[in-house]
Amino acid sequence: MSRLLLTALLALSLTACSDDDDPLPPSGDAGVDAGTDGGTTDSGTADSGTEDAGSDAGTDGGTSTGSSGGSGKLPCDSTGTVTQNNQSYTYCVAKVAGTELKIVEPRVGIIASPMHLAIYLHGDGARAHTNDTAPRIQAPWTFENQTLYISALAPNKCAWWTKPSVTNCTVEGTAADRDLDGDNAKALVEIIDTVRKRWDIIDEPILFGGSSGGSVFLTASFLPRYGDRYRGVYALGCGGEAPWADKLEWDSTNPALRGSTRLFYTFGDQDAYITDIRASITAFRAYQFPLTETVIAGAAHCAFDHIGGVKDIWAAELAKD
Repeated sequence: MSRLLLTALLALSLTACSDDDDPLPPSGDAGVDAGTDGGTTDSGTADSGTEDAGSDAGTDGGTSTGSSGGSGKLPCDSTGTVTQNNQSYTYCVAKVAGTELKIVEPRVGIIASPMHLAIYLHGDGARAHTNDTAPRIQAPWTFENQTLYISALAPNKCAWWTKPSVTNCTVEGTAADRDLDGDNAKALVEIIDTVRKRWDIIDEPILFGGSSGGSVFLTASFLPRYGDRYRGVYALGCGGEAPWADKLEWDSTNPALRGSTRLFYTFGDQDAYITDIRASITAFRAYQFPLTETVIAGAAHCAFDHIGGVKDIWAAELAKD
């Protein structure tokens, strides 16, 4: 699938909508989770965006034939159900590293085969996770496309980019609240490794998705630390920052380490955090990542279907592979 087709697909899916109970975007770091539900369609438009393939797009083709060979699954503390287009999907609620996961397994085939892994990280306030918005919008696609789906609640139940000790979700985070020690990144590593032991997961690409603060966490903390180990598609909705350490802890100029990783930024040209997002784009271009930027004309912070947009990027990228 061409990049132009991907942009067209995003333009169709990124509709402007937000829940009535969401606050206005705060000033400062990361922003809020707009909690869009994808249930309405407005006339939001997207420009054609820009694309930078990086100085070395010649990875191994974007996929790996290996898989984890895991089995046994995770025990469920409880279950829940989401419904989309008159079809219900059951999720398992489990915990790894003190983090709540909502897991939807794909449709069972006649012959068992390895599956992809898709992980979504909510924005500040966690409403997309706690209100089941993310599983409802994203899981129907993963269910039909041999992909294990996980919506992961931040360890502090508020925001992925803030320290685990910051537990008051009603107070706006500041730069002083950043998880500079990488405790949340370590938690995500434990989640991925545990899931790979319990299901047969294709090695790469892993499908990562974030909104607002979730995207900040992926770009500023997780990817700089562990991007050489967990390669794949990073769908970054309405957020992103340059690495907090001003460097990566691995050599991204080595195609063998960078593997299948490519970054997809989608944001509005009226986003309150556009300076941070553009700084992130500049930084990761310099680190030689294949990168696509899609700008939604007239859209404020997360004022489009960033949750559905993550799923559409996953779908388009797997279709290419």
